[in-house]
Amino acid sequence: MDKRNRRKNLTAFASFICFSLVLVLIILLRLFQIEQVVSWYNKYTDTLDSYELWISQNGATLLSVVIILVNFTIKALVPWFPISCIMVAAGVLFKWYYAVLINIAGLVILFSIKYFWGKRFGGGNAEKILSKYDNAHTFIDKGKLGSRLVLFFARLIPCLPINAVSQLYGTTGMEYYKYIIISIAGFSYKIFSYTIIGRNVYNPMSARFIVPFILLFFFSGIVLLGLSGITGLSSLKFKKQ
Repeated sequence: MDKRNRRKNLTAFASFICFSLVLVLIILLRLFQIEQVVSWYNKYTDTLDSYELWISQNGATLLSVVIILVNFTIKALVPWFPISCIMVAAGVLFKWYYAVLINIAGLVILFSIKYFWGKRFGGGNAEKILSKYDNAHTFIDKGKLGSRLVLFFARLIPCLPINAVSQLYGTTGMEYYKYIIISIAGFSYKIFSYTIIGRNVYNPMSARFIVPFILLFFFSGIVLLGLSGITGLSSLKFKKQ
């Protein structure tokens, strides 16, 4: 089996995992409606409510906004820093509409730092990093990298290194404002999902907490399934040539 087929199969398997998680979460959501489970959960609601009240009174401050934006900046310097945790934290601390705006501002900072880094110093090891990801091989081709559509899909793909994509796009000459708008658009489903998860973290048995996970995994599965199809077509074209 050649590399292209392995990539296709791995991407399809990742898609299967996402859809399996969707099914598990749907089952959990149904279980959480059972009276005995609800009765057990109610024992802990007072504690969770007290945490939520304390956070609402003490956490939503200007300093919190600054700390969140600083964490987005750190993400640009420390690639393995989990961006999902930052966006969830914003949802925990602020009303969802404020949290969405804060997360968008943070992502603009993150995307901008690596874009201008790439524009000033070049792609560096970014292409080598992306080449290690099976679901990225279709997009790192020099002839395709400057495409707006490729950038949009690169932001959609789960687990694709944000910094590496940003740095490489800094070398393409794409206009900055187009780069930012497309990047935020491609990342939008993650922004809203993580924000809503954070907003409802104090009620983990609720549909408002679980449904964003379902949508996140479902949409990720769809993207990976589509990527598997693209990989298959690319492999077929390669064989014909």
